[in-house]
Amino acid sequence: MKERGKRNVLRDGVSVLLITLLVVVRADAEESETLTVALYPYVPEAHDLFFTMEAAFEAAHPGVNVELVEQHSDRQDPRNKHLTPLAKDYYQGGLLDVEADIYEIDTVLLVDMIKAEKIAPLEVPAGAMMAEAQAAVQVEGRTWGVPHWVCGNFLFYKKGDVAIERVHTWQDLLTVLQDHGGVVVDFKGASTLGEWYLTSLAGLNGDPKAVIETLQSPELAPSAVAAVQSLLRLCPAGYCRSKELHDRTGYYARMFVHGKARAYIGYSETLHYALQEIFDNCGPTDGCRTAEQISVRALPLLSPQGKPVGWIDALAISAKVTGKKRQLAEAFIQFATSWETYEKVLTPAWPAAPRYLLPPYVLDGHKFSLAPSLYPPLSKAFGSRLFLTAEKVNTTLRARGEALDCQLPSERGDTSLKEQCSQQ
Repeated sequence: MKERGKRNVLRDGVSVLLITLLVVVRADAEESETLTVALYPYVPEAHDLFFTMEAAFEAAHPGVNVELVEQHSDRQDPRNKHLTPLAKDYYQGGLLDVEADIYEIDTVLLVDMIKAEKIAPLEVPAGAMMAEAQAAVQVEGRTWGVPHWVCGNFLFYKKGDVAIERVHTWQDLLTVLQDHGGVVVDFKGASTLGEWYLTSLAGLNGDPKAVIETLQSPELAPSAVAAVQSLLRLCPAGYCRSKELHDRTGYYARMFVHGKARAYIGYSETLHYALQEIFDNCGPTDGCRTAEQISVRALPLLSPQGKPVGWIDALAISAKVTGKKRQLAEAFIQFATSWETYEKVLTPAWPAAPRYLLPPYVLDGHKFSLAPSLYPPLSKAFGSRLFLTAEKVNTTLRARGEALDCQLPSERGDTSLKEQCSQQ
């Protein structure tokens, strides 16, 4: 009798435990939440960056599942079941087609996203970020996103090249590079050339109103075109205007570390591909530049009235998100733009090269220090920049880029450009 009583007690105890576990599991299931995030797809090692953020956020928020959105359906034709990678058409309507709880938006698309009612205003504290970056996410007196990354062109060169270090004007730079070594820079693609056209306009006159007015004119400004042409003439034959090389992410940065040009112009994050090339493919006798031999500075302006151009990727919340999920989305944005998260995703683990993405902070204090050695000079070279936030500015930039493409010499054997331009 005593033995059977023990078994009954044990059985009853197990039953209570199972019921308790079922209640806990059911409660967890009821409290679980999925948060979908469409991050900017063109960053180095994008998946690793996301998974690092995902793991850290989920660890701090039990029951939350963060999912990366990388594809979208056709908004114009719901019957089309084909999914398109966001990386393929982010700037050609892809971001507008994506459905997510959180969007990372290049601010050239910000007003378009607002007009399409894809996002809602927010009040997530932005911290001690660059004033220009904070202003760029405000439209009609309301804040629509939190700056996540800033970027822009830089001039990379070999440390100790005193002539490049001392350059003050655009003409000085052209003279120095013409004397020896040349430069590599990507001058292909509608978006890339649109950005270069804007860079030239702002380099001549950095007043935002003047820049927008000139940009909106379908007739290209001859002085801005001439500036791009002057730099293009210093590119080695066969480079800079090649679509094939344009499509090889980081090609010109890798070319620079192999010593094929005296200087390289590109975004800070493209340096990741150069450094990874050194780590992966450069031996002691290959003649590659080492990471310690690479210096960076700002591009000289075209006139004293000019201003350098910058770009912002900002995190915004879907207009469809409300209630508890809205609070969760705000928490994710605060987490993603916290200094602790920047340190986590920008501190590389060997043998990965630094991403050299730029947080929207002025990196000149102990609080905002990062281990990779080029962050301080990158921050100094970034300085104060012009950020444009206007309706259809992305469409306008691409249109000007296509027009500029037709005014620049084509790559040898590129007959498609001639055919394309003859139809305009």
